[in-house]
Amino acid sequence: MANSDNQIVIHFGELWLKGRNRSSFVKILNRNLRASLKDEKYDKLENARDRFILHLEKGSDRESIMNALSHVFGISWFAPVVITGNSVAEIMRAASGMYKKGERVRIEAHRSFKGLRYNSQELVSAFLKNKKKFRFELDRDGSELLINITKDGAMLVKEKRRGPGGLPVGSSGRAVVLLSGGIDSPVAAFYAMKRGLEPVYLHVHAFNNNKQAISSKISELVKTLSSYSRSSRVYYAPAYLFQSATVKIPRKYELVVFRRFLFRLAEKVAEKENASAIVTGESLGQVASQTIANMASAQLGIKPMIIRPLIGFDKEEIISQAKRLGTYETSIKKYRDVCSIGVKNPSTKMNDRLVSRLYSECKLDSVLKRTEKLIS
Repeated sequence: MANSDNQIVIHFGELWLKGRNRSSFVKILNRNLRASLKDEKYDKLENARDRFILHLEKGSDRESIMNALSHVFGISWFAPVVITGNSVAEIMRAASGMYKKGERVRIEAHRSFKGLRYNSQELVSAFLKNKKKFRFELDRDGSELLINITKDGAMLVKEKRRGPGGLPVGSSGRAVVLLSGGIDSPVAAFYAMKRGLEPVYLHVHAFNNNKQAISSKISELVKTLSSYSRSSRVYYAPAYLFQSATVKIPRKYELVVFRRFLFRLAEKVAEKENASAIVTGESLGQVASQTIANMASAQLGIKPMIIRPLIGFDKEEIISQAKRLGTYETSIKKYRDVCSIGVKNPSTKMNDRLVSRLYSECKLDSVLKRTEKLIS
């Protein structure tokens, strides 16, 4: 087998533990990989048992492709790979051409195919015996050269990059993500996608019409998040009907009543989109509406599962992840966010009976139906 350095090997870690369901997860990952690479130039994507091999072609933009792969959940790590024959001589010859003179290298060998005359340790020993023939220097503290020997050849990797891990988006079904203009909810969307949920976004806004919301920073947030998923369906809904209907209730109760209204609106979207969960950016105790009592009262009667990926995060942790994700600078832009209603001395211990009574008195079931018609 001739040497080749025009491939990228793509490993999936957690999927390998899925047993009988593994093939369905791998199939979804294959689909997501092709979607992420739809604008890239390459030859083919090969499924090689516990990994994929992406074959490039002349004109392929390797760095652009590597960047796209870094946003595909389900990938453990990936790297450019040199593929050669599986004889010791072919492997050493291929390794010799991968480094400059004086570079320090640590050999890590793994023999996937056991039907060869040598084992992993014997391959490493062969490198040590022939160390004077190489331009590079063998050193335990050097950079890693990973050699994976298979039945059909050997793969040599020296520039491993970590993938985002997790499960392929879509492998756990769909979820309606309550997306605000703040810092928390985009981060919650990220972690929901990491566990295989395909997001459908719902944004309830303070504008007079959906067109204004669509042209706001929400579109920027969705664009950033879209690099991690195949699709990004967004629903926009105005909050003015709710605000008009609840103008007379005590302000300290408004937050929790609004959360119940929001969950019921999300439930309607979930029915339409065949989603089985609702994702929020709530973190326990971070604000008044996020106490155990208030969260329980807000979600009373909601059928889809409520998922709170950030439940144990503090604000600094969420901000750090938002910066890594690339949503932080957009999130802190000035915005009329209806989800951050400013209330002095809000109630922290709302009970179900009170929330239900206020909901009924404001005729919010009727408001919900009217708002549902305005969703676009």
